[in-house]
Amino acid sequence: MILDGTQLHSFEQQLQSQLQELILAHRPDQKFCVGLSGGADSTALLVAACRVLGAANVRALHGNHRLHPQAPEWVEHCERLCEQLRIELVVGCLDLVPGNVEAAARQARYDFFASQLQADETLLLGHHSQDQLETVFMRLFQGRSLLPMRGSGRLGEADFLRPLLAFTRQQVLDYLHQQGITWIEDPSNRDEALTRNFLRHRIMPLLMQRWPSLDQAVQRVTSWQQGQNALLHELLQEYGDQVSFAELPKSEVGQRAWLRIFLELRGHFKITDKALDEFCRQSQQGAVSRLDLAANCALMGWRNHFYYEADTSVYTRAAEALPVPLEAGETIEFGDQHWTLKKVAPGHEGGFYSLGKLYLSTRRKGLTMRWRGRQADIKEVFRDLDVPPWRRQALPLLIWQNEVVAVSTDVISERFRDYPTNAVAADYYRLLTVK
Repeated sequence: MILDGTQLHSFEQQLQSQLQELILAHRPDQKFCVGLSGGADSTALLVAACRVLGAANVRALHGNHRLHPQAPEWVEHCERLCEQLRIELVVGCLDLVPGNVEAAARQARYDFFASQLQADETLLLGHHSQDQLETVFMRLFQGRSLLPMRGSGRLGEADFLRPLLAFTRQQVLDYLHQQGITWIEDPSNRDEALTRNFLRHRIMPLLMQRWPSLDQAVQRVTSWQQGQNALLHELLQEYGDQVSFAELPKSEVGQRAWLRIFLELRGHFKITDKALDEFCRQSQQGAVSRLDLAANCALMGWRNHFYYEADTSVYTRAAEALPVPLEAGETIEFGDQHWTLKKVAPGHEGGFYSLGKLYLSTRRKGLTMRWRGRQADIKEVFRDLDVPPWRRQALPLLIWQNEVVAVSTDVISERFRDYPTNAVAADYYRLLTVK
């Protein structure tokens, strides 16, 4: 896949080294897509990637934001370039949501990339060291963090990589000039009404003039921050989706940092400090606390634990399910899961005997269960079991007449758990879920 390094330009050799270390040493058959705007950075990356990886292993993705009158000409430029390189180009016409144009364009672009990437492809993005420096300052001014852009990560079902972060802007331009390659100059890059452009053209030159080694200093600080962040990610990976509040640090700032990393590990990177603080405040009051993360996705708190719920809609669907009869040996679907009633020997752990026809249901009204030596309302059982309130209505019950035989696969009624002397072996079962 990779050409002999002696045949490559120094820019291409450095790119080859980056890709070899980060990807190709582990996945030699990996394919690649390049996010192509037509500007200098993405153009240099695309040309060099084709040389390093071979054109047969590279595709280009161009998102047309349709914000500028010259946008059709930029599409044609990208088409000509890809035709010269003999690679496939996919062009997407992007729809932007109202609001901040920069943010909307970026989101639409990444959504387009994610929709096009295949599982065996890695997306290459052309951000270089100056972009990284600007990003750090933008995040600082916005009060977000000192963390730089990620060098790699997940996008949709595939990976992305920014292999030019070790390159300077001048290296990119020198390479293009030496190769005789043209690129697009987007007039909006000079519009200082846009935050990044104002920073790039007004602020950064002054800072670099006063502190020529600023980029190196910022890189040291951000590298330290990245190390701290990576350590936290590694330490929190062991936690599941249900965690005791006792695991959180005692200080407010510590709790906020812990929860932020916990959510980042689950793909949520845009949660504000205010939202995290409000979640902690609600949790301390003892009621159900909730932090909405995305559609049908939330961080929930109740009593002494918090729960990451990746899809809260499953509880609504399960709660609305109609009762379903369950016969021994058959498998049925109920509440987005498959269930079976398996015959087991009397006294088998988790087993119970049956007095007649059994049903799976989410019915609650009028149901009781022999529990801790008394006939208890099912709502009392849920409270004793610490079942979070939002899960109770959806939890399947195995019912005989108006009595609960089992709460899902977790708890068996004391009445049905002990095998009576006058029952036959065929009457003893265990409720199981089937994957």
